[in-house]
Amino acid sequence: MKYLLIYNPNSGTKRDNERLLQGVKELIEKEGHTAELRETKAEGHATRIAREAVKSDVDVIVAVGGDGTVNEIGHALTGSDKVLGIIPNGSGNGLARELRIPMNAKAATSTLLRHHVTTIDTCEANGECFFVTCGIGLDGMISEEFADSDTRGPATYVKETVSLLLNYKPSDYLITIDGREVTATAYLVAVANASQYGNNAFIAPNASMSDGMLDVTIMKPFSEIDAAKIALQLFTKEIDKSDYTSMYRGRDIVITSSQPVPYHIDGEPKKAVSRLEVKVHSKKLRVIAGSDEDRDKNIVELFQSIIGAR
Repeated sequence: MKYLLIYNPNSGTKRDNERLLQGVKELIEKEGHTAELRETKAEGHATRIAREAVKSDVDVIVAVGGDGTVNEIGHALTGSDKVLGIIPNGSGNGLARELRIPMNAKAATSTLLRHHVTTIDTCEANGECFFVTCGIGLDGMISEEFADSDTRGPATYVKETVSLLLNYKPSDYLITIDGREVTATAYLVAVANASQYGNNAFIAPNASMSDGMLDVTIMKPFSEIDAAKIALQLFTKEIDKSDYTSMYRGRDIVITSSQPVPYHIDGEPKKAVSRLEVKVHSKKLRVIAGSDEDRDKNIVELFQSIIGAR
């Protein structure tokens, strides 16, 4: 098989990237396949490289990087017969975690070579493609802070969330879900194709990437006293049990507010808007997924990262 590895040099560290890429390439070639490396030069470049590859005889197009790189390449592959592979090398790694791909490059390459292909739903928010989650309100601001942070990982995510909560003012929203109107004063409205943002923070625990539906989580205002409990529920897949959340499901979601509010798609911060239209497209992207064994590895790595961040 022919593999094209598209990598973002700004993910990880330069020294680690060189070793990571060479190790992945060697493992692929050791199994009798061919592997080509292509480096991205700027935002949008990964999409252009992947679009060219869709017209070629490459079998698997691999994103080596974070959620932004995965999003760009996945966008180009949507609706094609090409397969997306992922070697996680970012901070949140939302799609990789959802697909049970290990965070370790060597283990992720083993998953890649097992070539278990599944087809997932894709989404768009105000015309822009995403695969995992989008959200408006507090999580839009968290994405901005997280993007500017010098350190990443679960501990930083929790720290930024708690810090913003102290001064964040909730917004009033009108949410239309397949024609049904819901009003809410909320910290955030998240629309999820997958169950988590990334970093194993599960905003929609029951979401599936292959059911043709979007899961909507509305988080209402809560006190500082409840913040720690909610953070725990977020990381233990129990946010849907919180007294401060309401959950809905639908295919076409429209969120409006009286004033512009920040939002994000797959963790990438976007300019504030007063209207956000979200749609799902059933089973449009072929991806390589991991196994239950890989999922267990990710859980171990999560706890190790939290312990190491203390």
